Amino acid sequence: MIDLTQLNAEQYEAVTQVKGPVMIIAGAGTGKTRVITFRMAHMIRAGIPAHQIVALTFTNKAAKEMKERLLDITGKSAKGIFIGTFHSFCLRILREFAHDAGLDQRFSLAGTSDQIDLVRKALEEKGWQGLYRPDDILARISSAKNALLLPSQILNHDVAHFDDKDPAVLAEVYEVYERQLKLNRVIDFDDCIFKTALMLQNNPSLKEKLEERWPYFLVDEFQDTNFSQLHLLELLARKNSNICVVGDDDQSIYSWRGALVETLDRFEETFKGTRLIKLEQNYRCSNVILHAANTVIRNNTGRKGKTLWSASKNENPIILSSHGDDIAEARWIALKCFTLIGQGVKLKDIGILYRANAQARNLELALREHNVHYKVYGGSSFFERKEVKDFLCYFRLTVNPQDRLAFWRVINTPARGIGLKTLEKIEDQARSHNISPFDVLQRQLVTLDSKTKEAAHFFVETIRNIHTSPLMDVSDLEQRGMKIIKDFGLEDEIRSKTTHEGARKRKIDSLRRLPQWIKQLAESQIEDKGKLQLLDLLDQLSLSSDGAPSKDKGGDNHVSLMTIHAAKGLEFPVVFLCGVEEDQIPHKNSVNSELGISEERRLFYVALTRAKEQLHLSYARERFSQFKKSERKPSRFLEELPNTGVVSEHDAAMRAQVSEEQKKEIAINKLSKLKASLKSGFESR
Repeated sequence: MIDLTQLNAEQYEAVTQVKGPVMIIAGAGTGKTRVITFRMAHMIRAGIPAHQIVALTFTNKAAKEMKERLLDITGKSAKGIFIGTFHSFCLRILREFAHDAGLDQRFSLAGTSDQIDLVRKALEEKGWQGLYRPDDILARISSAKNALLLPSQILNHDVAHFDDKDPAVLAEVYEVYERQLKLNRVIDFDDCIFKTALMLQNNPSLKEKLEERWPYFLVDEFQDTNFSQLHLLELLARKNSNICVVGDDDQSIYSWRGALVETLDRFEETFKGTRLIKLEQNYRCSNVILHAANTVIRNNTGRKGKTLWSASKNENPIILSSHGDDIAEARWIALKCFTLIGQGVKLKDIGILYRANAQARNLELALREHNVHYKVYGGSSFFERKEVKDFLCYFRLTVNPQDRLAFWRVINTPARGIGLKTLEKIEDQARSHNISPFDVLQRQLVTLDSKTKEAAHFFVETIRNIHTSPLMDVSDLEQRGMKIIKDFGLEDEIRSKTTHEGARKRKIDSLRRLPQWIKQLAESQIEDKGKLQLLDLLDQLSLSSDGAPSKDKGGDNHVSLMTIHAAKGLEFPVVFLCGVEEDQIPHKNSVNSELGISEERRLFYVALTRAKEQLHLSYARERFSQFKKSERKPSRFLEELPNTGVVSEHDAAMRAQVSEEQKKEIAINKLSKLKASLKSGFESR
């Protein structure tokens, strides 16, 4: 049973307005997640079948939290509802309708490092290796797919929503890259949405079928949608128009990922009669912090105006401090953390935010000096580590020996003496016989020397044996993972290739935890879907970016260090925002355009609204960058802060001193009164 009386008036309206298009402008800390979960629970209670509702998020973590909250409220009645990312939703559609999308039924997903390898090969094919960076080309291909453009359409200069610095080069590399994806029977992350949208455009009857299947849509963080995601929603939701989007244009900070800040305006144009609801009561921050955030963000034009407010009585001022250089700044932050911990503040209640990952190094060193336990969030993905990718590719091969990308990655890991020329011969035979590279080895269609032939035979037979071993329950998955590690000598490979003892131990520990982690993922899938679907499980491994196994279960006793982008959606009682300088925030790459400055201002706004009770802003007058120290100026955004509620570090210290003196004076007065009353009592006797 859901209790709607705990909602404020605007939240209640957002939850109960089920029919027709609804746009909820949810400011930072206004109870957005509660509204979304209560809305889905209310829909189910109103008689809408759970399987007719689709809720889309932008991270697996957000989807998981939303699903857990909903199940807590509704119990089993919410079973069947789809809650997940855009990519996982589209992947589900592509799996079901692979033939309509022009895909092999058992297609695989390429990871980021696989994509870069394919781009590198495409550049080599064109004879352009060394002229272009593969990761840069890949980002441009991603932008093209987000704009729903095929290689042949890149040179169409009439495409208003797409711009590239060298479209002719992009078109040619993109075309070869696509041929390689098809050859390997894989799709990349962008294809999940790209191919789904194209399929629905070209197949009206399938589109109509899915419109009937899912008449209700709900989208979280709508301001982060890109062109392809928005178009997909228009294809599937326009007919019924029972779509609710929740977003905040003041927190649109992902333009570099293709997000369109004008998405909210376009939604209202597409879905006529949209009901606009604003959530402005903040349940996170003090009014001092909200006043500062409101004042700064008003400098952006073209936004949907709102003013956040809070019932909080906290009046702690925002503290601004200046430091000689970035090392001094880091040491000051570490000392403040040490002091706060001594005053009873928990480690997990402190967040240190910065604009760029490079700023973390000095902070780490300073925190170590004060023995303050911390954790850095961000950096390279767990799934891009070599030992993890090797294991997962072996696992994929034991499920689907036709998986080309997995085959090419592990055929020589550990080394089996199969050189580049032999690999090319294997590929030639695979093409000429229209079979997989694995089948080429299995049929012995290439000539190998005796030692290599023996190693290749062992590889093929081991994969076949594991592939045919029964999978009766999730424990068999764990056993399969352990067998892969043992039979293919993956631990020995790490030991022989990793010289640093600490790194060697970390890699082996990560490898050993993977089989159990796959078992846990399978258990979750069975609980959610009622059965084990291996292909879906493997897709989950590729799509997941925040599901890395961790030894530290529930262990959050640390100060959190992260970029402002990574902090979006999080909150901390105490926040330190460091490096508030020109060229840092706003970033030097954004200062030459008004659009860039506006997005940096939104980023600053997001940083401010992560703090619940105490907010510290700091900047350095010199910062080490590009192998030298350079002078820095305070950020222009500091000038935009209000005149009230912001004090310098010196003023804050003086205020604290006065406060202590006042406490002493009050204590002395109380003691004097007590003595006087005692004296009076004795005299009356």
